[in-house]
Amino acid sequence: MSDRPRILGFLFDENIPPAFADALQLVGYKVISTRAAGLDGKDDPDLIVYCGDQRLVWVTKDMDARKKATYAGLVHTNQVSAVFLSPPRARGWSVKEQFEVIIKHLRSLEGRYEGARKPRYFVCRATGQAREAMSFAARPGRV
Repeated sequence: MSDRPRILGFLFDENIPPAFADALQLVGYKVISTRAAGLDGKDDPDLIVYCGDQRLVWVTKDMDARKKATYAGLVHTNQVSAVFLSPPRARGWSVKEQFEVIIKHLRSLEGRYEGARKPRYFVCRATGQAREAMSFAARPGRV
């Protein structure tokens, strides 16, 4: 195993405004948007492969991605970790609320991924802590 940490940063997919990654980079977070990575318009499977190659955690608001068997296979094959941002059920959330959720959870997620030897999957909501799921497709719960 390499001396490098397994996870080197986070990739925000197209569902997350690229300005979020830009702002977080300014304060020292290792994040990149699909736009900055030259991946605009790429499908999720391409993002999963990229994350595996670059040792990035895939961050998305696409909760349905967890239900796609082909994605689960790619995530497993490429050893990709993921974070799902889950909006409130009763209503959508504003751009400001989305940014606040990312800020709220990002530092603790960095710590939880640091030194991880296998992929980990979290669901982040506006309230409470990030909840870990046992697998890419599993519902989050206590681990």
